[in-house]
Amino acid sequence: MRAILEERGIENEVVLLRERVVIPCRGCVEFCNKNLKCVDNDDMVELMRKMKDSDAYILASPTYFSMPPGLLKDFIDKCSIFFTAKTDLSKKKGIVLVVGSDEGSMKKNVANVAGFLETLGVKVIAKAAFKSNSELKGDYEDIFKLNPGLEEELEKMAAKLVKK
Repeated sequence: MRAILEERGIENEVVLLRERVVIPCRGCVEFCNKNLKCVDNDDMVELMRKMKDSDAYILASPTYFSMPPGLLKDFIDKCSIFFTAKTDLSKKKGIVLVVGSDEGSMKKNVANVAGFLETLGVKVIAKAAFKSNSELKGDYEDIFKLNPGLEEELEKMAAKLVKK
């Protein structure tokens, strides 16, 4: 993925949520709505800063029961501060990519994740779901080997990122 973006001159960073500390949202809206920040001192402070500083986001995840995995859902929940603070993300672009084994579940997952970005005002410029019965082997590049056609689809998506 990185190489595809870099070939188009798109500076990028891969953030693996599994390597970050994102404490699940506790629902203490009294604190976050009043203070416009989370009570937890986790990696979300840095991740939300990165989101503000970025021009675009590519959210990629597996599909678990028609939804993103818990790590991504925790991230999404913590981003509610952007919504409450009325943070302007309308100039940002988003791409949603999911994999899974059931087409109907993947479509729901794509819709859920895209809906999150759209709720924050992000323009979703591409979304795709790829069927895969395989688990990644610890290297996010494995996804290309396991899903023929994925790289070509990602090339098309990357082109949309640089398109004005």
